[in-house]
Amino acid sequence: SSDNSEIYTTVTMENQWVCGDSWKMYAVHTAYFTGSIISYLLSGFLADRIGRKKTVIIVMLIGATGNLLGTFFPTFSTFPIWRFMTSMGSDTVCTTIYVIALEYTVKERRTLVAFLWAINWSVLATALPWYTYLIQSWRGLLMTNTAVDAVLLISLWWLPESSGWLLSVGKKKKALQTFQKIARFNGKEVSEDRLNELLQDPEPKDAQGNDKKQQTGFWETTVAVVKYPRLRKIVIFSYLGCFIVCLCYNSNALGLGRLGLNLYAIYSIAIAFEMPVNILCITALDILGRRWPNACFMLLGGAVCLLMAIVRTDDPTWTLVIGVVSMMSFAGGYNITFQASSELYPTVIRGRVLFLQRLVGDIGSLLGAQVASLTEYDKYLPMMVMGVLSLIAGVLLFCLPETLNQALPQSIEDSENFARGQSFCFCPLVSARRKL
Repeated sequence: SSDNSEIYTTVTMENQWVCGDSWKMYAVHTAYFTGSIISYLLSGFLADRIGRKKTVIIVMLIGATGNLLGTFFPTFSTFPIWRFMTSMGSDTVCTTIYVIALEYTVKERRTLVAFLWAINWSVLATALPWYTYLIQSWRGLLMTNTAVDAVLLISLWWLPESSGWLLSVGKKKKALQTFQKIARFNGKEVSEDRLNELLQDPEPKDAQGNDKKQQTGFWETTVAVVKYPRLRKIVIFSYLGCFIVCLCYNSNALGLGRLGLNLYAIYSIAIAFEMPVNILCITALDILGRRWPNACFMLLGGAVCLLMAIVRTDDPTWTLVIGVVSMMSFAGGYNITFQASSELYPTVIRGRVLFLQRLVGDIGSLLGAQVASLTEYDKYLPMMVMGVLSLIAGVLLFCLPETLNQALPQSIEDSENFARGQSFCFCPLVSARRKL
């Protein structure tokens, strides 16, 4: 029989996937992870091919269907299929909607939008363990997810397609119509001539009002990621940084579970510690830029992990303090890395490259569990690994261009020429003071 003194009856307990059948639980997790990988690959290409909004609708419908069917048909013959479908409509929805929001946000407010996004996640993730404790039902969780998806699908009626994407694929007339709708909603009237002037695009148009100029091919822009040296460096450094950040974050989070505290409380408290990081980032990133705070977060996380590995203390207070500081550091690194890299990728390939980055991050999270398991050989070995990797990530992420107050690159050429002339130690705060 299962112990329900702290944990409610899960689908694993209900189906008795224990002992000789415990492999079925891992098979379900594998199906979920596989669906997530395929969704990242598919959604990234769809977002750049058919648009951000259509991609959100497609993957959200798939995810909601998976949740709903999983509630009624939880047997092993079908449940992995439902979890596969569910994973396709989880992170990909959040990422695609974030991209739409980013492409409508002026450069002075991108940090605010990004970290309001992060704060919302932190608040809901902090509350989720207690909601789970309240309803005590895995079916209730799936039905809640389905209901939330239904509400979001209805709200998408009012969500405009990204005008940045429309412009990048030559659909200028539709982009102008979208801008005019937004202007009217905000109580403004802007003529098409005025919008053309603001967009500074005098290119000739065809009969449908779209640009006549030859658009770069879809596969040609995909290959550009490895063809152009500066863009290639940005992508490689961003991917490696994201991989290490996710690995360290997940490994550290799994380590917190060994502190012997209440399961609901430890995960709620751990995520709650991210709130001050988000508030700090909102205030600091528009002053110091992205590079310096990002590097400092990762270097601090690496330093405290190495300190723990070298001192090798068993004091529970110090262990908790080190765990919290490293968790906050890696959370800050994750949020800034995601924002900065999304500002570096050009609109024409932003969906593909950003989703692949999330996939790389997920692989890092998966390997983070393996790093956490090194404690079976040496209690402090995971801290040593996280410390070294975090220091490497700090250096890599510092080598990326600064994006503060820079317009989002639209084309491959824009990205290749992005922030040329910036010195290695460039800091927006120092530069602003010199101009005074």
